Amino acid sequence: MKQIFKKAAAFLCSGMLLTGTAVQFPARSITASAASNTIYNDTFWKDTSGNFIYSQGGGVFQFGDTYYWYGVHYSGAETYAKSPTGKNSDTAFKSVTCYSSKDLVNWKFENDVLTSSTKNFGWAYWVGRMGVAYCKQSKKYVLVTQYNDSILFASCDSPTGNFKVETVQDQIDGVLKQGTGDQTVFVDDDGQAYIICSNKGGRGHQYVSRLRPSDFLYAEKATEVAKGSGREGNCLFKYKGKYYFCASDLHGWNSSHSYYMVADNLLGPYSGWKVMEGTDEDFSHVTQTGFFYTVKGTKQETVLFCGDRWSDFAGNGIGYNQWVPLTVNGNDVKFNSLSEWNLDAVTGEWSVGAGNNYCLNPSFEADRVSQTTLAGWKFSGTGNSNRKGGHTGNWCVQQYDANAFKATMTQDAAVPNGTYTLKAWVKSTGGQNSAMVYVRGYGGDDKIMNVNKKMDSWTQITIDNIAVTTGKVQIGVYSDAKAGNWLMVDDFTLIGDGAQPVVTPVEPIKYADGTYIKNLTVNDAENAADWSVQTEKQPGSNVFGDRAFTFTGEMPAVLNGAEWISTACDSKKYGDTEAQFTAGEDITAFIALDTRVTDVPAWLGDWKQTADTITDDGDPQVTYQLYRRDFAANETVTLGALAQANCVNYAVAVTAKQAEAVIGDINADGICSLTDVVMLQKFLLTDGTLTTEQAAVADMNADGKLNAIDLTLLKRLLIQ
Repeated sequence: MKQIFKKAAAFLCSGMLLTGTAVQFPARSITASAASNTIYNDTFWKDTSGNFIYSQGGGVFQFGDTYYWYGVHYSGAETYAKSPTGKNSDTAFKSVTCYSSKDLVNWKFENDVLTSSTKNFGWAYWVGRMGVAYCKQSKKYVLVTQYNDSILFASCDSPTGNFKVETVQDQIDGVLKQGTGDQTVFVDDDGQAYIICSNKGGRGHQYVSRLRPSDFLYAEKATEVAKGSGREGNCLFKYKGKYYFCASDLHGWNSSHSYYMVADNLLGPYSGWKVMEGTDEDFSHVTQTGFFYTVKGTKQETVLFCGDRWSDFAGNGIGYNQWVPLTVNGNDVKFNSLSEWNLDAVTGEWSVGAGNNYCLNPSFEADRVSQTTLAGWKFSGTGNSNRKGGHTGNWCVQQYDANAFKATMTQDAAVPNGTYTLKAWVKSTGGQNSAMVYVRGYGGDDKIMNVNKKMDSWTQITIDNIAVTTGKVQIGVYSDAKAGNWLMVDDFTLIGDGAQPVVTPVEPIKYADGTYIKNLTVNDAENAADWSVQTEKQPGSNVFGDRAFTFTGEMPAVLNGAEWISTACDSKKYGDTEAQFTAGEDITAFIALDTRVTDVPAWLGDWKQTADTITDDGDPQVTYQLYRRDFAANETVTLGALAQANCVNYAVAVTAKQAEAVIGDINADGICSLTDVVMLQKFLLTDGTLTTEQAAVADMNADGKLNAIDLTLLKRLLIQ
């Protein structure tokens, strides 16, 4: 994030938080309570004494059996915590704070370990993006922080003591120009510490710089690990041997998608940038990448995404820390946007909190600028937008037009089955033909709250007893209004009733049997409801059960009379066998595979690629290559994992067993004969026509063309 500081003139100095993996010194077991503790986001946190936690631009590190959280206390954090509204850009440095914890949830204030009064600290218009690492060789705790346009190093014998300024380094060799862009500290499993950063101007280059092993008081020549994309919020975590270099958009104060690159070695090579799944809907829970902490529990490892809210525009100001768990699976990282969740630092396990708000971007602060479509919400009709003057924060959503209009906005919230209550704050001119807040798609009748009446001040509405059995709820706002009518809505909450959301056991889905497809079982429980068995698909039929795009163009003749398994496109991310079924009789099964798939799954190795393709009308349009394989009656057909993100899932079609086309058998009579030679010769002389299927078997050298070479090869085959 960018911060503005003044010293006669404005200085722009941007950065993000800091990261570190656990340092075991001395090595002892963690003594945190096994009971789950709850992390509450969307509020200004307090320490165990009830005082506000002032810790920004820092990171969490483990020394011995205790976690230590270091960050910066800015003057503006105090004024914002007391009155969390409006602009706040006061980044005057007060201190580097240190808090301690046994469970990563409850934090005790320890000390201001570095202040503007510290000897040799000097005058500074900017201090931030810092962290602390323990150097085994010098037996010192070393603090590394941005300091004006340089890097300051300080040390101490204790993690909570008063740190001593050691040196200031103006330039890291290998980094463009003086100073770093956003900077964090990462400590690898062997205890070696590194600076993770970008260049300051433009932030289009990303670097890893090792701290001098003897004392950690100097940043050695940096290795450039990426370039070309402006990124800030540079930080890194390690999970099960892989390194994940993360950053945000170059958005200044604004919240952002979160990006990451993956490598097997800290210095690369790294993959290209990918957007972290789950950060689109509310722009990383209205944060930017801050720092990470990997909890290595007795039962599992959990990576904490520690996001930072610095907002000069909305009511999110200086001081909000937003922590959520990540789900990491190899090269795939998922952001779990939660307002409330439980963490067990001993086992590493986490769970959603009973009071979690399942509505994403509920206060419309994620976008931070005027928009007609908002993160996490879908819009149709005219008159939808955000506007300033929300119930809280800066923004709310509005349905308004100078002419008569109809407007709809919806969000499909994924929730565990149980009973929920929806609340929202509303203002309205009244007089609309219809204006409502509603829920539907949860497994019961639509629940509607009419709001087409005059409400000059913010009024809270409630829709309760939403008994969810489908694993989702659609939240909607609708206006059928006269010219000049308006409806404003803000601060949605969708929270489960009772101590815990009520979870109703879900019976396995029973799919209808076809003639060829029997006993379909879908293993991807999350998306199983979007699978089905269908008797046929034609041009215009939906490709998937959870997408709107359709097949287009002529279907290959080999699929005439086929039964289909309509899969869920989202099952492409499932990491194991997606489904299986039983062949109702002797069959030929076809897999339609996205041609953008670079590594054909190993389970398709026994399937034969055909010359046939299908297309859809998506954006972008996708072409599917057909693969075929025969199965005997009662044999199990396994539909394996695709486990790829940059493509769509496969489609499945099944017919009665077909004789495989014989190369050169153009008239499909089962043999290659003189008749076939004559048909190809006439076609080449433009005296005859061939269907797509006939052309495929006439292409003797499989080069995609029909010419004299194919005629020669066909004649040779006939002679043989």
